[in-house]
Amino acid sequence: MSHRVTTLLLLAVSLRAADYESGQAARAVIGQASFSAHEGGIAATTLSLSNGKLYAADETHRLVTFDVGQIPGAKDDFLERQGPCALCGFPAVEQVDQAVLPGVAGVAVFRNTVAMVDTAHHRVLLWPDAATPQPIQIVLDLGEAAEPVSVALDGKRLYVGDAAAHRVLVWNALPASDNQAADALLGAWSERPGADSLNRPDALVSDGTNLFVADSIDRRILMFTAAETSLARNSVVNSASEAAGPLAPGTLVTITGSALADSAISSSDDGVQRLAGKLGGVEAIFDGVALPLLSVSPTEVKAQLPYDMGNASSGSLFVRTEHGDGSVTVTNATALKLAATSPGLFAFGGAEPRTGLILHTNGSPEASGRPVTTDDPARPGELLIFWATGLGTVESGSDKAPQMGTPYTGPSAGVTSKVGAIAGGRPAEVISAILPDRSIGVYEVRIVLPVDLPSDPKTELLIMQDGSASNTVTIPVRNIIQ
Repeated sequence: MSHRVTTLLLLAVSLRAADYESGQAARAVIGQASFSAHEGGIAATTLSLSNGKLYAADETHRLVTFDVGQIPGAKDDFLERQGPCALCGFPAVEQVDQAVLPGVAGVAVFRNTVAMVDTAHHRVLLWPDAATPQPIQIVLDLGEAAEPVSVALDGKRLYVGDAAAHRVLVWNALPASDNQAADALLGAWSERPGADSLNRPDALVSDGTNLFVADSIDRRILMFTAAETSLARNSVVNSASEAAGPLAPGTLVTITGSALADSAISSSDDGVQRLAGKLGGVEAIFDGVALPLLSVSPTEVKAQLPYDMGNASSGSLFVRTEHGDGSVTVTNATALKLAATSPGLFAFGGAEPRTGLILHTNGSPEASGRPVTTDDPARPGELLIFWATGLGTVESGSDKAPQMGTPYTGPSAGVTSKVGAIAGGRPAEVISAILPDRSIGVYEVRIVLPVDLPSDPKTELLIMQDGSASNTVTIPVRNIIQ
């Protein structure tokens, strides 16, 4: 991409208004220790904002106050913040016994604009200027399946909580006509709470940049943030498998988007230095913590996830960029599903299944040698070395536990969860799966090919952990006995 084109793209982003995108995740959660937790918390039924304080009335007739100033802004620098989640929790600063009139969440007023949910008739009524002698009424019919229960205005946007669909409808500008479709949909039902899921949006309030959504069933308040740059769902993938499924502790990930950086820069990979949390002005923020970065470019950021995720099964990630002109842009947050293991095998580029990055061992269980190629293929029964990420924690001892972004300097550590392999449709023996010395998130897996493999320039192989399979890679195999 030429410098001129990149500059024009960045200018377009800087001029774009911050909006909400369908499917984006919440950036912060109030009342829970992670985006997947749902113990304790607060079952709020009404929300209000005033002078930097968020007031939440709950079902036990308490009025709970939170200091919104404790929540880092999306454009704040996150380098010094620590995990496992710096955008979770936020204890109340005050709590009093006080009942709030039921139904307040169904009406919103901002200056002369009034909005009201009509739950019985599955619709929302909007008066853009209720101060005029004969105010215009706009009717938004949401359909018989909808159950509008909450509404909010911020002077620019309209928000409606739909309990039946477990979501919030967002109009990034006030509707100008009856039945105008929403611009974005936030939330969806899930068996377990996540950064992009909602159960029941009982109350809404917005400060113009952030939307607070009270979910009484999952006992939390989610904060969604409008952004200038879009980060799509499934834009964060395992760097080896290129799959967007669940991601494991310590996994190397690739984030794809647009206008993520002013230029392409890579970190030093000398096996000694720790990876930087900011590279070329770019930070990848996962649950409020800046991830160590391997490389950044206008369309791609490569980073490593933490080893300590606090047993969470969901997280939230966004990208913050300081541009050369002094401006700061952020993407919307996107949800990450998390799991103990999610293996991926490194391979060359191309169509799936791709050719694996594989080494011969020169007949020694400890050695590594030349690459496996079509001119120097593998043999049945041969011990080969594969490279992977996403194999999770290792048995290294607490004093030598790997740290994200830091070359591992402990003894070669075997992975905690057993690794299996299938080659050419046959079980293959895994001799070892370790995090080697000086590695950052890249595991070495040694596998013995089955002795009865036929010659095939594209023999398929995959590995498995805890019932989760990696991507399939191909190996050139030549059986000289055939």
